[in-house]
Amino acid sequence: MKIKKLNIVKDTIIHGKGGGILNLIRTANNVFNEPLYVSSLPLYIQIEPAVVCNLRCKMCVAPYWKRSRDYLTFDNFEFILRQFPYLRKVSLVGVGEPLLNPELFEIIRWARKKNILIGFATNGTILTKKNIENILMSDTNWLNISIDGARKKTYEKIRVGADFDIVINNIEELMMAKKNNDIDISVWFVGMQDNIEELPEMVKLVTDLGIKKLSMQMAHNWGKEEWKEKLKLKQLNGNFFRLKEIILQTVRLAREKDIQFNYVNTPPPIKSKRACQWPWKSCYITVEGFVTPCCIHGLDPDVINFGNIFEKPFNEIWNSPSYQEFRRKLRSDTPPEICIDCTSYYDKLVME
Repeated sequence: MKIKKLNIVKDTIIHGKGGGILNLIRTANNVFNEPLYVSSLPLYIQIEPAVVCNLRCKMCVAPYWKRSRDYLTFDNFEFILRQFPYLRKVSLVGVGEPLLNPELFEIIRWARKKNILIGFATNGTILTKKNIENILMSDTNWLNISIDGARKKTYEKIRVGADFDIVINNIEELMMAKKNNDIDISVWFVGMQDNIEELPEMVKLVTDLGIKKLSMQMAHNWGKEEWKEKLKLKQLNGNFFRLKEIILQTVRLAREKDIQFNYVNTPPPIKSKRACQWPWKSCYITVEGFVTPCCIHGLDPDVINFGNIFEKPFNEIWNSPSYQEFRRKLRSDTPPEICIDCTSYYDKLVME
């Protein structure tokens, strides 16, 4: 993670010129001091590429959303990015499937022409030969592929509508096609009671696929009260010692296979401190243009948003009274309600 941050800093200095360097200095100061009014603009943002998906995953809120099934258009993407003059990195992430967006690669190519790093996450089910070709030809910087089980039965029970064998075959085709391409590919695993025992087996799976990165994160409740109860039997908060044992086993296996294994959003350590600094350095923007605080509990505009970027300039939204009040609460002893129970709120629990 530190290397990635340093790369963003280096890229800002190379491409940002005077204004970008000044904004970088202000960013460092704002992250350190956490003021209510933030004088810098984000170097990194996340934008929702689609509110549509071809699966009905057990831990995902998307199938139950009443939001319009829409996607990010190229024109809207361009409009958004023109309000971030010092931007160096964009993640196209959300609960939808980006490859269902017909303008996805036009979006990526435009960002790359602006020297902006960009990538997206996919469930891998529609990694067709044409999509693989477009991914590589568009100069996509990274691709995160979601695989929530090392065994077919487990995976298909969680990723309802997906075929494990097809996804694995798609990834094999991708890995063969990318031999002379430096795209960064990783596998992401959402750890739940249904599949956590297979986390160590994921090391062999990614090794066999020729992938060098594996990440694990926990399921979360999307900031919605009704999902706290719905996900209670899936979340891993109950048996911390077994979770630690599984993660340590995975760490050892990953080292043996030279796999970079990272785990995030794990249960917080006892007396843990706040780690989240999103409202001082970044934001999440929905397909409709709503600016929200983050991609975990704060991504649903019906739960929280600070304004719409298509109706009001980002500069005004970024330091609006509601955003400043959110920052004030986050740095206090009584954080915003949606931050409660969010595993990204706390310091990462170091288990090694």
